[in-house]
Amino acid sequence: MESNELKVEERRRISKPAFIIILSAIFERYSTTAVTTVLPLFMNLKLGYDKDISTAIYHAYEFLGFAFTIVGGAIADSWLGMYQTILSTSIIFFIGCAALGVAVVDEFNLPVNAISIACLVVIFVSSGCLKSLCSTFGAQQYKLHEEKSIALFFSLFYFTINVGSILSRIVSPILREDVKCFGNDDCFSLAFGTPGIFMVFVGVLCAIASRYSSASQINGTTLVNVLRCIGHAIRMKITSKNVAKEHWLDYSEVKYGHKLVSETKLILSVVVLYLPIPIFWALFFQQGSRWIFQAVRMNGDIGFYDVKPDQLGVLNPLLVLLLIPVFEYVINPLLAKAGIRTALQKVTVGGICGGMSFVVSAIVESQIEYKYLHMGWLVPQFLLMAVGETFVTIPLMHFSYAEAPSSMKTVLQSLRMLSIGIGNLIVAIIAGSKLINSQMYEFILFAGIMFVVMIIFAFLAKRYKSAHHTEKEKDDNKSTTIS
Repeated sequence: MESNELKVEERRRISKPAFIIILSAIFERYSTTAVTTVLPLFMNLKLGYDKDISTAIYHAYEFLGFAFTIVGGAIADSWLGMYQTILSTSIIFFIGCAALGVAVVDEFNLPVNAISIACLVVIFVSSGCLKSLCSTFGAQQYKLHEEKSIALFFSLFYFTINVGSILSRIVSPILREDVKCFGNDDCFSLAFGTPGIFMVFVGVLCAIASRYSSASQINGTTLVNVLRCIGHAIRMKITSKNVAKEHWLDYSEVKYGHKLVSETKLILSVVVLYLPIPIFWALFFQQGSRWIFQAVRMNGDIGFYDVKPDQLGVLNPLLVLLLIPVFEYVINPLLAKAGIRTALQKVTVGGICGGMSFVVSAIVESQIEYKYLHMGWLVPQFLLMAVGETFVTIPLMHFSYAEAPSSMKTVLQSLRMLSIGIGNLIVAIIAGSKLINSQMYEFILFAGIMFVVMIIFAFLAKRYKSAHHTEKEKDDNKSTTIS
């Protein structure tokens, strides 16, 4: 009997609410990617900012979006609940897109720069609040012991995310450039309005998923409580004259209890691993800015079609879609034979691939200055970055969910997303400051930093010990029941 039960538990499955959430990921990623796809050229061509400032603004808004994942997680955990937060933020996103679509119409003679900046703040804040919720909501449809099903969910969720990303990167530039509206030679109104409508679908689908969901709303430990616990421990450590504690967070145990202190220790141990990760994302998101401006100076003619520079971004999600099954059935088994099995080991390999992509982009940049190259020469750097992304993203999503205590799943996923936002902030600062005049040397700088950071990450990963919180929670529950 026990063996049969174990077999049932280990069988991979996709539940009905999880499937609906996976479907919603297509619309969510189309909406957010559609806005960011046209944003650099919108800033440059429509609002009149130069390429460096456009790049800085692009990454600043990306940072804003990822930074607000923490706010979304806190709202979902302690106030509205998961699907109500998703529904609310999707409506706010729609309002921002609709207002932006109206603002860019020349006939209305509106202060387009000021309104555009305000609308983009609304769009990126609302999308940020939403980012970490859908994946966590989907994973919550499974029991904690269904690790294989959770891993399958994250893989399929990430697969559909990239489907939405491909569609947006193909369609959005066409809506921007090939469609003419309101007397203009372009149609930014349609390019911004369409993702707003699609985001409403996300809220509706997640509301439907909640009707089929048997998962109870987890009363999560909000980030505010975690920060209070940390702050109190620091104050007590400085001012206390008592005997030193085994861990500095133990000073908060009297006020906040053993459970919160233990969970905070787990969170901090994972956050330390996140510290080097923003550098990878600093490189990754330049696919949508620096690499697009690189493509502007190249030949996009493929005979039957002239590839637009901002359409080149479709390469990344397309390559990721192709790589996910290759990783599942070929690369991961080969890596396992080579002794590379853990998520953290794969992240290290992914970071190295990301650094190599910038070495290639620097080589291409050195040739663009003297020759009119074809955009096809950019494919190798996109391929290397796609390999790096596949090594980094899916393992980190699963690792973050698996390592977090059940009451802090959303918090840790939000912190993982924050590390992505910090990567964008790094690029925004470097691009906005214009410290490096040569684009080639800037690429080399980022590649060098990436390699150094991955050495640090490999060291941290080797020292990291899994908390095995699942077993501890089970033991705690058993002892509570007995008592």
